[in-house]
Amino acid sequence: MERVGIKNLTRSELEKALAGLGAERYRARQIFRWLYIVGVRSFDEMTDIPEDLRRKLKAKFHITHAALLDSRRSSLDSTTKYLLKLEDGNTVEAVLLPEERRNTICLSSQVGCKYCCGFCASSIFGFVRNLKASEILDEAIFIKRERPSAQITNLVFMGIGEPFDNYNNVLKAIKIFNDSAAFNIGARRITVSTCGIIPGIERLKNEGLQVELSVSLHSADDSKRSKLVPVNKIYPLKELMKAARDYTDKTSRIITFEYVMLRDVNSSKDDAGKLARLLKGIKCKVNTISYNRISPTATPFKPMKARDYEAPSEADVKIFIRTLKEEGVNVVHRKSKGADIEAGCGQLKASRLKNA
Repeated sequence: MERVGIKNLTRSELEKALAGLGAERYRARQIFRWLYIVGVRSFDEMTDIPEDLRRKLKAKFHITHAALLDSRRSSLDSTTKYLLKLEDGNTVEAVLLPEERRNTICLSSQVGCKYCCGFCASSIFGFVRNLKASEILDEAIFIKRERPSAQITNLVFMGIGEPFDNYNNVLKAIKIFNDSAAFNIGARRITVSTCGIIPGIERLKNEGLQVELSVSLHSADDSKRSKLVPVNKIYPLKELMKAARDYTDKTSRIITFEYVMLRDVNSSKDDAGKLARLLKGIKCKVNTISYNRISPTATPFKPMKARDYEAPSEADVKIFIRTLKEEGVNVVHRKSKGADIEAGCGQLKASRLKNA
């Protein structure tokens, strides 16, 4: 009989499994502590679990863990990027983003990505498979083991992959991250980012969760956005904005729109005006960030259009932000993290493949 990854079970599911083994339900909380707070990699380390139960657990379950292939730490802001090997040999990236009052982990939800956003290095690998809930959790567990002094306060699903394309596993991971017996990270400190998958937005609005929703927008013009974010051809801006309004009306939550600024593409004063008009009446905020250029030597693959993009000038950024603010848009321009270590999605993996 094939053993099940125990981290793929929520606490209530584990309680039911334990009952089937003749064990007390409260043991689930103890096991969660060992898995997610202590971070053990074997059942034998669970010293307050009876030996007979440990034997039964070993027969039915196994404990997954990720292995380090590569890491880079920024000398500018201590952002650290990890390339992790999964048990089947596939790889994912996770990033620790330390700040004065919080420590955020940026999580991947898939091996590769099928949505081919023009400025993202993840798209060069194509899509391989969804991550299991256990593998998503293992990204955070690895970083906790690697950096025990960095208390994890926030999680963002902004790494490789589209979270809503792996909805069930992402949702299960969120519930475990939020569980008081596991990571105990508040739902409002967990952000799910989508490139604009409307069915996922519609599902999330009915979950009753307090998680934050972020939408990768990048242009208020359908023609431009379809080039930058090809899924716009399936879910165009008019439909996406309706889904956003419905989401905020249903949840009373604010949506964050992410906007990567690209020189001579989407960063003009006119672009800002269009963006303000598009978002009018939606409870939202906008996070802008200047493009983190993909190095021409970052990948062994044929040249990508993404490498032709450049960040806008500081003057253009100031005009863009001022225009939005004058139109009443709540906007923050964020500093790019880990620029000296290729911290953008997929860049460390691409670099390692080139140098292999």
